[in-house]
Amino acid sequence: MIYIRSFQFIVILSLFIIFTIFVHFRLFFPIDSFIFDNFSYYDPGQFLLYFFVTISSFGEVVNLIFVAIVFTIIRRTRKMGMILMIAIMTIAISVSYLKPIVAQPKPPESQKIPVLPKGFQLESDSLLTEARNFSYPSNHVAIITAFAYIMEIVIRLKTKKYSFLIWILPPMIMFSNLALGLNYLSDLIGGFLLGLIIAIILSRILKLEAPFLMNRFKGVSQ
Repeated sequence: MIYIRSFQFIVILSLFIIFTIFVHFRLFFPIDSFIFDNFSYYDPGQFLLYFFVTISSFGEVVNLIFVAIVFTIIRRTRKMGMILMIAIMTIAISVSYLKPIVAQPKPPESQKIPVLPKGFQLESDSLLTEARNFSYPSNHVAIITAFAYIMEIVIRLKTKKYSFLIWILPPMIMFSNLALGLNYLSDLIGGFLLGLIIAIILSRILKLEAPFLMNRFKGVSQ
């Protein structure tokens, strides 16, 4: 995934733009409705419901910002943490403005989510109040996709054997959100493409693969 050429990036960007137009004009809604209705008949039981809620929470902005802060504090992962932080905020802002433009209404409130333990609740998918009634694209999927892309690059610098395993996270969150009735399929696809686009752009501009050298700043005042 990390060796995406310019042509491949243009293809991904074009797919996102075309797909967003399709969603805006409700051309994808019959498929969304069919899949959503089929998941609504599925009763996973309370244990799996709690499991899905836990998985979905992995994509929350607050949780991933905390992860980014931890990576930023650690010297070896400082650059990755800074890029991840920028990616999270860029995605959150972009999604907040895209949702009202595309204006795809949120799915009906899910009846599957059980009464959660005290102090535990799923985060809203948008930072702005004006965007919370809309669902495309999924902020949580976009952020976890950017996280997976950035993490894969860092892992591949150390070892290539297990770097692909990080890509388990986006499909897991996408499936759990569908199972909980939090998103339509189009929301998840759009979020995945947007997260990938922003992660690619930031990783290249900020040169994620190059080491973060603090000593380049030490001689400035001399």
